[in-house]
Amino acid sequence: MSLPRRETTLHLLFTRGGKAALRTLTTDQTSYFGANVLEAAGEGSVLLRRLQFRFSGEVGGVRRAESVWHLEAAPGLDLDWQPASEWPERAREWFESARTPPGNVPWMHAGWHADALAWLDAELTEQGWVRRGPPTVLKHWQISVLWRVETSGGRVYFKGVSDFFRREVEVTPLLSRELPGAAPPVLAADTELGFLLLADAGKECGVPDLNALMRQLAHLQRASVPLLGHWALRDRGPEYVLSWLDRLLSDGVLLTDQQGGFTAEEAARLRAHRSALEAALRRLSASPLPRTLGHGDLHGGNVVERGGRFTFLDWSDVCLTHPFLDAHPAYFLGFEALDALDGDQRALVADARDTYLQAWTDFAPPTELRALFEDARLVGELFRALGYVDGIQPAVEDKAEWHGAHLEHLRRLLGREEG
Repeated sequence: MSLPRRETTLHLLFTRGGKAALRTLTTDQTSYFGANVLEAAGEGSVLLRRLQFRFSGEVGGVRRAESVWHLEAAPGLDLDWQPASEWPERAREWFESARTPPGNVPWMHAGWHADALAWLDAELTEQGWVRRGPPTVLKHWQISVLWRVETSGGRVYFKGVSDFFRREVEVTPLLSRELPGAAPPVLAADTELGFLLLADAGKECGVPDLNALMRQLAHLQRASVPLLGHWALRDRGPEYVLSWLDRLLSDGVLLTDQQGGFTAEEAARLRAHRSALEAALRRLSASPLPRTLGHGDLHGGNVVERGGRFTFLDWSDVCLTHPFLDAHPAYFLGFEALDALDGDQRALVADARDTYLQAWTDFAPPTELRALFEDARLVGELFRALGYVDGIQPAVEDKAEWHGAHLEHLRRLLGREEG
């Protein structure tokens, strides 16, 4: 089955000093995370902030969306500069938003880009390399910025994180050095600035060898145990999830009867399973397995592969947890497959689960491990939802972007309970 065609109306809002200009075009490229926007804007412009993204639905095999980005114009770029006061109301609102970027997201402010490039080039010089061309933006949003950079020494990646995710800059070098395969090789790290320079660790897997991937995950989790006492990780085990259970099932978190939220009937159905969720968390808490390194957001987009070896990416939610909460193999098949696994995929997931559990049989017999794994598969959605509810959402200044991001996990949990 072919994927639907994408058609996005892309509005580029340029500013330079007190002036502004607006350019609108249509593209079939992704733009939500900032990729492909600079290519449309013209060389030398600087990406600042996504001001709006609206998905309009799919009609006739075409997925339609509207995206608005604020940029600093390249010197000499031929634009129709106008006073924003003469623009239509909607465009004036974009302009007002552009004037007040989030204070804790430095890359959305003028001047950051030049400073980041200077840091990058200095660190490349330390490696004996030079940059070849401008970086390619892969992600540019409130929580991080990620560039792919071609150099004389090969491809590298630059990542900048907000102050509330600085732990990623602290922990990633430890993981890379002490747990090979847990994170890409770190070429440079600056905790104060929130910068990482990472070596290329491979390519996204598509459909990975799930057995090999889960075997490696179990190995890393077990190997982390003797190291954890020195890393001061946040404890996000089953006890922590249990302490949040009532709030996670509250109308405020479920956004009951709000746009995009749970209906009152859905919320009631989910709350009817509260005792089962609590029992699963208590069984995990009492289980004989050790607490291990936790990623917090393991899925197919956060793992790359080279030569049959996997490397995990994006340790912004790093924590101490029960290993099974962080180990659902279906998440590595892609979010589209996760909600509707076909027969072959279910068999792959079951085989990968058994391969993973084989690494823990010195702690409990297989039947007990499978039961605990099913508990974790269920309440693992609460664990993942907390990454937003007690992680990103309180920290970001622009709340609208992340307002309901946790709901997909809670809806998935409801679907599993009923299945």
